[in-house]
Amino acid sequence: MNKIVLQENEKQKLIEDLLNILVKENEQKLPPDLTIADKRWLVSKLMFARSIGDLDEEFLKKQDKLLSYENLMSGIKCAEDFIYKKRVAFAKGEIWKFNVDAIVIFTDSLFGVMDRFVKCVDNTLSLRAGLQLNRDLAEIMKSDNGLISFTKPYVVKGYNLPARHIVKIVLPVLHSSFSEYEKDRLKTNLKNLFNVAKIEKWKTLAVNLTDFPSNYPKDVLKTIIVNECKNLNKLYKTKINIVFVDDDSKETDL
Repeated sequence: MNKIVLQENEKQKLIEDLLNILVKENEQKLPPDLTIADKRWLVSKLMFARSIGDLDEEFLKKQDKLLSYENLMSGIKCAEDFIYKKRVAFAKGEIWKFNVDAIVIFTDSLFGVMDRFVKCVDNTLSLRAGLQLNRDLAEIMKSDNGLISFTKPYVVKGYNLPARHIVKIVLPVLHSSFSEYEKDRLKTNLKNLFNVAKIEKWKTLAVNLTDFPSNYPKDVLKTIIVNECKNLNKLYKTKINIVFVDDDSKETDL
């Protein structure tokens, strides 16, 4: 994440430039009398609707400048600010603001919720990180022959977020009860997460306990995730400070 300083007129110019590029791509016309807030909302909407493909360098430079500035101005939470007990802390707040080595979320879709304007952690991370996040996920999926793994954590750069990495742990759609098989598969995924953390020498993690895929028993998932992360941190001797973020407030929109 770059520390960018913008004047208000510079910010507005970036929004208008990005909107013009996106509108041109979609061969659309802008409605008249749009406020700058309307234009900013449209930029987010069109970014989410954009197909994953080659990303224009000019667009990315402008996008990165705008997102880095907005994220910085929204406030950043540092991992060092929390009180840890045996390397574990619990916090509330919007997880995308956490300045950590990696943010870990649990989802049933690699590229966010199907309704892209549902306000959830997954979609907020995509909006705040930038288009590169889903591009990188698509490249990983392509290298896996288009298949999604339920035992391998997907690790990508955080780009315009304070966090250096985003980790997505994909859970299969649950059609019946949360079986022992599903629980073991989740534990395997968490073990693989700590393998990555050990190799990468991560020292801080923010683990999302706010949003989970539908039909999953939230309290059961929380218990498994917290206990396994504590145990694996000891087992792997990774000495990671882990912040579990549990906040039922709605994620902010852009």
